Amino acid sequence: MRKFILLSVVSISIAAALGMTSCKAWRTVTTTATYTEVQDSTKLTTTIQTKTQEEYTGKRKQ
Repeated sequence: MRKFILLSVVSISIAAALGMTSCKAWRTVTTTATYTEVQDSTKLTTTIQTKTQEEYTGKRKQ
């Protein structure tokens, strides 16, 4: 009888935990900007690259 009660409690706990979970998603945004400067016969190119990681958390509607 105790095993049955323990199994029931564990099963209900797992079902509740799975039913109330949230999800997470990540995305990485990379931006590149290039600047070119020409003076006489000299050409100077500068490249700037930024990387941003965004995190989203979703919750289940009830």
